[in-house]
Amino acid sequence: MALLLFSLSSLALVQYQLALGRSFQLQLQQREAVRLARQRFEGYQAPGWQTMLEQQTLTEGCMLLTARVISPAGAKAALSQLSCKSEDQQESAELHR
Repeated sequence: MALLLFSLSSLALVQYQLALGRSFQLQLQQREAVRLARQRFEGYQAPGWQTMLEQQTLTEGCMLLTARVISPAGAKAALSQLSCKSEDQQESAELHR
């Protein structure tokens, strides 16, 4: 009886440890996905990862950039960045047209 109880306890502990390991791996991939999404704004594309950079014009001089990243194991991250030109930059751009 004691051997059966010991075996079941050991099995439960091993399964718990495996679940913790998977969770830790997923958390690491999630952090890496966020880091790579941030780098995607700068033009970097990680090999083996799906990355997209979407650009949406909101108003005159303002753009919303959204970087989406999916890891090989399926962890996802998306970051958005709002970029607006100052009025001086807009006037300068109009003069160069």
